[in-house]
Amino acid sequence: MGNSEEVWAACRPQPGMVSLPGNAPRAGQGRIMPMLVALLILAFLLGINGILAMSELAMMTSRQSRLAHAAAKGSRGAEAALALAREPTRFLSTVQVGITLVGILAGAYGEKTISTKLEHWLEHWPALQPYADVFSLAIVVIGITYFSLVFGELVPKRLALAFPERIASLISRPLTLLSVLAAWPVRLLTISTESIIRILRVQSQRGDDVSEEDVRSLVARAATTGVFSRQEHAIFTRLLSVGDYTVRELMVPRRDIVWIEEHTTPEELRVLIGTSPYSHFPVCRGSLDRMIGVVHIKDLIAYGLLAGANFKAAAVAHKPLFVPETLPALRLLEQFKSTKVHVAFVVNEHGGTLGMLTLNDVVGALVGDIGRRGEEPRPRAVPRADGSWLVDGRLPLPETLATLSISPEACPFVPDVSTAAGLVLAILGHIPREGEFAVFAGWILEVVDMDGTRIDHILARRESVATDARSTQARP
Repeated sequence: MGNSEEVWAACRPQPGMVSLPGNAPRAGQGRIMPMLVALLILAFLLGINGILAMSELAMMTSRQSRLAHAAAKGSRGAEAALALAREPTRFLSTVQVGITLVGILAGAYGEKTISTKLEHWLEHWPALQPYADVFSLAIVVIGITYFSLVFGELVPKRLALAFPERIASLISRPLTLLSVLAAWPVRLLTISTESIIRILRVQSQRGDDVSEEDVRSLVARAATTGVFSRQEHAIFTRLLSVGDYTVRELMVPRRDIVWIEEHTTPEELRVLIGTSPYSHFPVCRGSLDRMIGVVHIKDLIAYGLLAGANFKAAAVAHKPLFVPETLPALRLLEQFKSTKVHVAFVVNEHGGTLGMLTLNDVVGALVGDIGRRGEEPRPRAVPRADGSWLVDGRLPLPETLATLSISPEACPFVPDVSTAAGLVLAILGHIPREGEFAVFAGWILEVVDMDGTRIDHILARRESVATDARSTQARP
């Protein structure tokens, strides 16, 4: 019996003994299950890290308007997501606490368990034994880093970008519970963050604010992807631009207004009706600055033909609507709706008449030119094959700047100028001759057509293109 015990004692591994490589598989078989358990625990921690990273990006990129719509339909997840979005510091603190703790646990657990087990396994090879601790730590660090980036960051965040509102609704309630469980650390982090933000004097901004540029970008993307037709895209673009217009920029200028003297005879009125493309005529006493009223062409026909030689246009004239030159175009549209008067006269601060504006002019700025037959078309800019633009001098300044891709902030003449012609006049400082040009914001604005003292058409060319063209012509 004693001999048997001595034999078994001799077979036991003694301290300091190193197994031969041929025994390594048998030695590792007993460690397979513990290693699998350790890997599963590490995968679980990385999964939690991925969920937290995904929830953070989903909450930050989801649209509150869509969440509100889902909440109105009864989605409790959307309601919870909206509640979290209203407290971004608390939400972000909760997520960061979770991500930080998970990262620390994953690193510590991986180094303590997997690295140790891997080190013991590497020690079975005599050549690796002196470096087993370094190799095992390097393998674990590289492995955890790789899987943390792929499954803990990149893949979850791509999913969050693809389905922000859906993911935000799914994870909002668990996150709310997590914020309750981590209330004290979150509270401490929130107070610390808010204190530092106040010290830095940073104003908090709402994450759901949408700028005009955001809307323009969305409309352009919708047109590119086929959601909007070309006509719908044009209407949306004009709708966004018309809010910047004043009545001065859309009006028919004073020199183009056709008006009726109060003592005009019926015969002269018949000639006027037959030759003029307009439907409204101001009735004046000597000049446009002494206006009696405005008359519609149908009243001239209906009453003038019946009254015969005794007819006076002033008898059927209606009270005119006067508006200041700085009135926004959309405000005028509201006045047209409330007063049922569809023609207005633009006056300056001195009471002088600057121009006339009808409902057709405002609507045309929204949906494009819808002028009646015989009417002069709205001013526009025509692109040319060489990249230049032939610009009507009456084109409103905002539309001119948008056509040439010039920022309004780069134009110091905005308060005093309302048209493309006015821009050229402001730069030159005098009435130009045909062929003169002005250089502005990288463009050469050449006057190509004059109508008396009025600039009729402007040729806009890129300054660099024009310089290259001159250089080419100068070569022998």
